[in-house]
Amino acid sequence: MKKLALLLCVSALSATLGCNGGGGPANGLSTKNEAIWYISADIERLNPLLSSDESSSYVQGEIWETLSGTNPRTMEDIPLLATLPEESPDHLTFTYTVNPKAHWSDGKPVTVEDVIFNYKTVLNPKLINSQAQRGYFVTLDSVWASNEPNKVCFHWSKFRYDILHITSYVKILPKHIFDPKNLSDKMSWAELHNSASSDQAIQEFAKWFESDKIARDPNYMIGSGPYKFDTWITNDRVILRRDTSYWGQNVAWQDAYPDRIIFKTIKDLNAALTALKAKDIDIIDGLSAPQYLTQLDTNANKYLKKDTIYLNLYSYVGWNNLHPLFKDKNVRKALTMLINRDEIIHTLLHDMTKKVEGPVAPSQPNFDPTVKQPAYDVDAAKKLLAESGWKDSDGDGTIDKVIDGKKTPFKFTFLIPSGSEVPKQVCLIIANQLKKAGIMAEISQIEWSVYLEQTKSHKFDAMLGSWIGNTTEDEISQLWQSSQSYNKGSNHYSYRSPEADALMEAIKVEPDKQKRFDMSHKLQHIIVDDQPVTFMYSSPMRIGWQDRFDNFELFHSRPPFDPKYWLIRGAGTKLMPNAVPMSLGPVKSAQPH
Repeated sequence: MKKLALLLCVSALSATLGCNGGGGPANGLSTKNEAIWYISADIERLNPLLSSDESSSYVQGEIWETLSGTNPRTMEDIPLLATLPEESPDHLTFTYTVNPKAHWSDGKPVTVEDVIFNYKTVLNPKLINSQAQRGYFVTLDSVWASNEPNKVCFHWSKFRYDILHITSYVKILPKHIFDPKNLSDKMSWAELHNSASSDQAIQEFAKWFESDKIARDPNYMIGSGPYKFDTWITNDRVILRRDTSYWGQNVAWQDAYPDRIIFKTIKDLNAALTALKAKDIDIIDGLSAPQYLTQLDTNANKYLKKDTIYLNLYSYVGWNNLHPLFKDKNVRKALTMLINRDEIIHTLLHDMTKKVEGPVAPSQPNFDPTVKQPAYDVDAAKKLLAESGWKDSDGDGTIDKVIDGKKTPFKFTFLIPSGSEVPKQVCLIIANQLKKAGIMAEISQIEWSVYLEQTKSHKFDAMLGSWIGNTTEDEISQLWQSSQSYNKGSNHYSYRSPEADALMEAIKVEPDKQKRFDMSHKLQHIIVDDQPVTFMYSSPMRIGWQDRFDNFELFHSRPPFDPKYWLIRGAGTKLMPNAVPMSLGPVKSAQPH
């Protein structure tokens, strides 16, 4: 599942440091058995079925678990709350066995009824904030309890090649906590699939589930994972403490070692880097190229380490395709032709990023290297704009056009999170480049939470954003299907193409990998030809950390590290399965090109 990432997007507000008690001894590393994980923006919400930002998913992943998981080193599927499923001969029914040892942090067992409740919740058509997840489950016909103990059956109306993976997107919440009235028992699967449903139980539950009452009340933060919710101080920190009665102790890839994991919000990246060097946080990612190359000096600071790794992520300029200025795809093409990405990558990003040409990142197996956006060409862009009716009719230096009977100058505003220095500089460069064709662009910076809300609600002219996706084959309908342009889905730019929609549906149900890849290549060409966004670049994850833990390892997973595996140095010799202490193991570190 794709998440909106705050990549290089951090605000200039100062932050209160000192989570680590001042960083421990003045000349040494802290020996506290806790890991302090920097995040660049406050989490959107704790409920994993309602959030879409990356920071929230990091916190949620330590509290709640999924039916199956992934070995972060090999990316192979592994059991978690349940066994890997048994698959029927027609590939439409999948049967999981819930682990009888699994229990919630309040001591109650994880049950089949909990599982059924969660997938009914994801399909609830009245839950506005779950539409991104709901799109994956429109062909999930029903989920029911088997006659055999602890077994739960999923039946799909259509085959999907990625059924196992999308099923594992859903973090399982306890029914007895989040559905105290048992409203989900009254919901039929037919009504859950009816977007216009007037079913009373569906509506009552949606109102309850999205209410402020349960948004951050600790009494509702009951999970089955290795950590319990402790504290959330808005715009400062989220603290989790290890559940000493966790059912998955001593199980490979489930055990957890730090007593606490602290997610420290620092909205200024320079302040975060200072905090790392002061030993106030343990790990930082999202460093800018200059910070990584020059300011994070691991030779001068022997207790610091750094590395880079490319993941499935890219940045883009999103044009609101419903806005009168951007409805014409030839105009969107001209805008792309006016943006000199090479200049941005070289002068601002120090050549530490790779250009991205389409909706599938180069790291993905279904990437098509023949997909290319229109090249940078100012003269050709001006010609294309003129052919679309955009000319400077009054000689004021700004091109204009009569739209709906009114002369409209080509002026718009870029929306970015507040204080984000690198994206701000990117937009300033783009604005200067657009001026060459008589297009005027301003920049509006707003708080991250407001930015999320406005982009989801399509209340913007243009935006600078980043998507981060899975490490496996990239099924991209969440970002590009027409259905995701409504009800706060992930298609923020309102791209709608019947041809692209049909291909995305066909890809989902095609069992042959090569045929899927062929269709994906065609889809990538269609989207790029329509230019709903300008694809910009893929930046490596630039990471710095304190060298005070054993079991530290970088993965090609998302995120590429997990502090729950870290063992404070000197505390013992217990290691992850086949772990190599303080090394990247089999992961090849991606180097700047």
